[in-house]
Amino acid sequence: MRYRILLDLDNQLFTAVDINNSNRFGNGTTIEKAIANLKLAA
Repeated sequence: MRYRILLDLDNQLFTAVDINNSNRFGNGTTIEKAIANLKLAA
């Protein structure tokens, strides 16, 4: 799975977004947690 990582600086929250489907994403306090949550959403 390919994804991009975003960082919300106000909330210090990472978001991993599936490159092929922007409706699939995962959030987390670390990049690793965001990716894990993205994989759970798949």
